[in-house]
Amino acid sequence: MTVHGNSVSVPEAVREILTRNYPIYQCLKMKLMNFHSLAELIQPQVKQLSGREATINTLVVAIKRFSDTLSNDKSPDASRVLKDARISLSSGIVDVTIRAPKTQFSTIIKELSEVWSDLSEFPHLFPLSNSIKLILPGEDYALVRGKLEHLREATTQENVAKLTLNLSPRAEMTPGIASYITELLFRNGVNILDAFLGYGDIIMVVDDRDGPLAYDVLQGEIHGSAKWRSGNHEPAR
Repeated sequence: MTVHGNSVSVPEAVREILTRNYPIYQCLKMKLMNFHSLAELIQPQVKQLSGREATINTLVVAIKRFSDTLSNDKSPDASRVLKDARISLSSGIVDVTIRAPKTQFSTIIKELSEVWSDLSEFPHLFPLSNSIKLILPGEDYALVRGKLEHLREATTQENVAKLTLNLSPRAEMTPGIASYITELLFRNGVNILDAFLGYGDIIMVVDDRDGPLAYDVLQGEIHGSAKWRSGNHEPAR
């Protein structure tokens, strides 16, 4: 949860509230929002964030200035199709990067496969242009680590969290769905360390501390949570 201590200005409070409310944010980008009605809607939230009483006219000016900074790019209604998705969160994950030329990929993967039958679950394996990404639980990494000791270019990020978003076929075919999700998390203060888009799945690696927040943000979009729409961004405990 972001702690403000009533230290932000009214324009800053307006910017934060509007940026974190995706439907309103998109309407502002497409110039489809009545500023006066929006000012009345967010007035209590502005007072809560800034600790200041702001008149409707002051808020209208702040909203207009913020709206003027936005482009008019039309994006798909990804938030609506996301309602059919399923999400899971796993903590205690290790994100491994094995840097190697492509000519060595098959040898490395073959070595790793020798211990796969002993793992609790099949790892996420992503061959990239000059590296292999391996995402797996910490207890499974302990079994795999011996196979990586001779690889000088193997680096790890431990104690991270993994978010797996299983999309419906409709959502998967929606243009811009991945950018919508990453932008949504970014605007809510979640730093995505890695993200991979597969057939029907989006897998994201975030800091372990951000895992519950990211989960709550996405759940709010999936279920149309009034809590997130209203600007109450405290993650569930």
